[in-house]
Amino acid sequence: MTYQQNSQPPFEQLSDWLDWLENTRPEHEMELGLDRIRKVAERLDLIKPAPLVITVGGTNGKGSTVAILESILLAAGYKVGVYTSPHLRRFNERIKVNRVEASDASLCDSFQKVNDGLGGDWLSYFEFAVLLAVDVFRKEKVDIALMEVGLGGRLDATNMIEPDISIITTVGLDHQDWLGYSIEAIAKEKAGIFRSEKPAIFGGVETPNSIVDQAVRLESALYRRDKEFELTEEDRTWSWKGLNKTGDCIDYVDLPVPALVIDNAATALQAIQFLPEVVSRDAIVEGLKASHLPGRYEKVLETNKSGEEVQIVFDVAHNPQAAAKLAECLKSDPVSGKTRALIAIYKDKDYHGVIESLSEVVDEWVVADFDSPRALNKADLSEAVARYSGLPVIADNAEQGFQQLKEESTASDRVLVVGSFLTVGAILSIDS
Repeated sequence: MTYQQNSQPPFEQLSDWLDWLENTRPEHEMELGLDRIRKVAERLDLIKPAPLVITVGGTNGKGSTVAILESILLAAGYKVGVYTSPHLRRFNERIKVNRVEASDASLCDSFQKVNDGLGGDWLSYFEFAVLLAVDVFRKEKVDIALMEVGLGGRLDATNMIEPDISIITTVGLDHQDWLGYSIEAIAKEKAGIFRSEKPAIFGGVETPNSIVDQAVRLESALYRRDKEFELTEEDRTWSWKGLNKTGDCIDYVDLPVPALVIDNAATALQAIQFLPEVVSRDAIVEGLKASHLPGRYEKVLETNKSGEEVQIVFDVAHNPQAAAKLAECLKSDPVSGKTRALIAIYKDKDYHGVIESLSEVVDEWVVADFDSPRALNKADLSEAVARYSGLPVIADNAEQGFQQLKEESTASDRVLVVGSFLTVGAILSIDS
């Protein structure tokens, strides 16, 4: 149906609720702050989504860390709610219980509840989404809620919820207009998810001073990579050593290597040490083996115009840290032909850093854009690619660029789709 600007809730269809949400408070128009959401949450008793809450922030690795935690916790027998953003194909992906997306009916019910409880107050797109997640998790009576921070930490809508365990995966230069122009300034914003006397975990290699300062100020026990916990990679397995909640040293040896980034698995293993009950080694092994995340080095085969199967790699890498990890994966997983990349990205990202990180593993580039006011225009993206590689091909849009690459590639080549959730989601949605 065609959405009418003057349409007002309530609606019977989820698509109408989402149209209304996007038209009245577009996702790209972010308004940070906790006063609005906290007022509505208190009015509706939507403050605590589960008996135990783990909040995960950071520049890179949030999604992988959440996915690994989810997998281990499910293997341990917990009922787990997961809130993430953004989505690849459909809004329902943002809110899951035991890996099952929230149904349209459940989301419509929650939309109605939150809208009825506004009481004249206004919520942003992300604030609405967080309260929908809290309501769904309350209805489903989940044991543990995993909440992924959208932007920053201190003023992000998820920070309205009191976490029992706080995780910062890494800190890099991203969202600088919102968070600051130095690692220390950005780290300080992200450390806003720490809570007094609650465990705080940092998964990066070098810990910014502002993270340590925040933990000291709040008297939060801080667990840092290569200090309080560490990982050791072997040929086919890896080992982890860290501290449990009583300060005793814990070792896990000969662990299976997960499909997701092993650094994030190490961070997740430190987090599970603070659960009320000890998670068994069997659950950890099962969870590591089963962990996965769409759009993170996701490989599929597509048929080209000659009937040959071409390898397609999807990765939402949209900052230099993620791009560097992706480059490592591509190097360790070579093809005999060319790696040909389609990229479309937001203009507020460090796209130069992304392109530079990938330039040594990409042989040919196609640039495109997508339907968003935040999208980087193709001329500027083309100019950036040309600084590090040869001149790219300019496509009308991501879908057209992908089809062109797929049809022209051979079975010895691979096609990489990269740059943002919108880019990867658009291509993944072609056949869905």
